[in-house]
Amino acid sequence: MYDETAPVYHHRYLSIQREKYQVLVRYLDEGPLVDIGVGTGIGLSFLEDFSPIVGVDGSISMLKIARQQINEGKISRQSASLVCASATALPFRSGVFPSAVSVTVIQNLQVVDKGVEEILRIIQPLHGRLGLTWLAKTLTMKQVAQLVASKTVILSSLYKLAREDDGLILQLNSH
Repeated sequence: MYDETAPVYHHRYLSIQREKYQVLVRYLDEGPLVDIGVGTGIGLSFLEDFSPIVGVDGSISMLKIARQQINEGKISRQSASLVCASATALPFRSGVFPSAVSVTVIQNLQVVDKGVEEILRIIQPLHGRLGLTWLAKTLTMKQVAQLVASKTVILSSLYKLAREDDGLILQLNSH
């Protein structure tokens, strides 16, 4: 789906996605971070206090645009590792990242609970944090809160980010 829309995605959603990242980063601790659904790299400019950064997306076309944006200096980010992978099968060890963001992704997954569980798996237990948003018209806050209830503490609930997303700031209890 996103391979076809990649050429127009960056310009079409730039301001909307940036607004969401600006809110999420205030809740996360500096250090290593993974961005699940990095797309064309819109959020990378807001993640400068995090290093290293790994961006994951299932669309190779989106990742090519992200790499081009970085190489041309259009994204103020020195470097980021970009990985083509599904959010439901992440190629990382469990508990490897202290922080993660996933902006407007989970509603696109065929099996939402599997994707959320996989994202939580790669975050460090006990104090790892996740900034998670989704299109409010597709999932309710209650549905997502139930998916994460056994493994996380909800630090903040966010409503109508950029007028379209709801979100949660989560801290992991354990795996």
